[in-house]
Amino acid sequence: MKNTFVFLQNVFKFGSSRIDGPFLYFIFLLFGLGIIVMYSASVHPAEREFSNPYYYLEKQVLWGSVSVFLFLVFSKIPYEFLVRWSFLLCLLSVALLAAVFVPGLGKSVGTSYGRSFNRWIQIGGFQMQPSEFSKISILLFLSYFFYNFDFKKVIWDTKKIVSIILILFILLLIVVEPAFGTTVEILVVLFFFVLLAGFPIKRLVLLGVSILPLLLILVTQVGYRKKRIEIWLNPYQYRFDEGHQLVTSFRAFFDGGSFGRPIGTGYSHRYLAYSHTDFVLATFVEDFGFLGFFCFFCLVLFFLYRVYALLVRTKDKLGFFLGSGILILLSIQILLNLFVVTGIVPVTGISLPFLSYGGSSLLTIFILLGILANITRRENLVL
Repeated sequence: MKNTFVFLQNVFKFGSSRIDGPFLYFIFLLFGLGIIVMYSASVHPAEREFSNPYYYLEKQVLWGSVSVFLFLVFSKIPYEFLVRWSFLLCLLSVALLAAVFVPGLGKSVGTSYGRSFNRWIQIGGFQMQPSEFSKISILLFLSYFFYNFDFKKVIWDTKKIVSIILILFILLLIVVEPAFGTTVEILVVLFFFVLLAGFPIKRLVLLGVSILPLLLILVTQVGYRKKRIEIWLNPYQYRFDEGHQLVTSFRAFFDGGSFGRPIGTGYSHRYLAYSHTDFVLATFVEDFGFLGFFCFFCLVLFFLYRVYALLVRTKDKLGFFLGSGILILLSIQILLNLFVVTGIVPVTGISLPFLSYGGSSLLTIFILLGILANITRRENLVL
């Protein structure tokens, strides 16, 4: 094991510097755990839909291999170069987000709420989710925008106005798909960037309070979102249709108990539909119990703290902004998924990093981690 880790560190060297050891350990530990959990959760759906219990496992391992390669690539690309091209990357994101509505290219999926979701592009057997990749471009662009922004000397030139319009347009396209979870992630990152850039907290709070009525109307009065609120408030009333996933998630948590069920008993996960995607954490608790969940939660906390500890030592302001954005995005995505599967917030359709099945999500996470590695690389770092 030690020799393998030394080999990985040598692969990820940057001349006189290399990726932080614990940071690298956490990434591959979480990825390995994710493969095990996702396989356990996907056996029954894969057997039922494709007559191959290894179908989702094989695809996830394939996407994982590509993701590790991209992690290596982006860990060696200077983040300044990526930021410099972020405007064009955002324009590419706009094109991809708009493409989901193009007949024959975009893949529309109907739901029990009577609403179609346009979140995917499908070309042959290849399928991608543009809203996931848009996180990369908008993080790069926002970090550059706020790095150069001074609230004490605001000059509203054409460049700033165009930048704001572009950010709002990307958010609008994501909302229209709809991908509400991704929208929340980006808005939270935007909020923290505004704080980091020095905007007065009192004014920011007043601004937030002023738009709450609009957000309340959008959430409670717009079609499928209103239905999701009703299901969230009383999932057992809808347990045979729209509330089935949330109710069975509760059952999985209950059945897991303190130590979980033995994997491979043939009983686990049969009743939790598509348990390998957004609700994979429920199947994890069913397999490993609350003790396993506690260990996983501690592992995630240690990983996020390690990233934070590396970032606070970053001297470059641009790198600090970008790295902080990545850290906030990962944290809010993990937190939102945890809140969804436990019923604390309504279902938003947001994946759990490393554990949930999905190529677009996995690729995005590893690309962001590669950029983070480029920002925080250290030689002989001792914390």
